[in-house]
Amino acid sequence: MQFFKNRIIQTILFGLGATLLFNVIGYMLFTHAFPKNAEEEARIKQFKQVRENRAQYYKDHPHKELNAQ
Repeated sequence: MQFFKNRIIQTILFGLGATLLFNVIGYMLFTHAFPKNAEEEARIKQFKQVRENRAQYYKDHPHKELNAQ
């Protein structure tokens, strides 16, 4: 246990512990400030699907105006 009596090792361990503690507190505050909204997530996913469908349609049906550019 002589290793943990070293002042530098104690400082490093204290710094790591304090950093971990502040990161956990910050994460908890962040998740509390920005809760997950199921309705918003579903709406975003719906529009993502619409964009993918449109991209597939335009890939399958190329337009002359789009190819001219």
